[in-house]
Amino acid sequence: MRRLFLGRDAYRHRRLGDAVRVVPMLFALLAVLPPMWLPQYFSYGRGAVWLAVSWALTIAVTAALHHAIGRGKAEDEDDA
Repeated sequence: MRRLFLGRDAYRHRRLGDAVRVVPMLFALLAVLPPMWLPQYFSYGRGAVWLAVSWALTIAVTAALHHAIGRGKAEDEDDA
């Protein structure tokens, strides 16, 4: 009988891959929208800090997701 659903590991791996694709776009919105809404608050120094922090956060979250995907692949290879 053919399996209808993916296993948990394969499903988790695919969703992490989807998250890796979506996270940079979400953080791009996070970096751009608040300065557009409140330009007087995010002018010059605060804007530069906001951009740097959001950029660093994007890198950190994306790296963590890539690490989780890599760990999942290594576990799959051990089972084979």
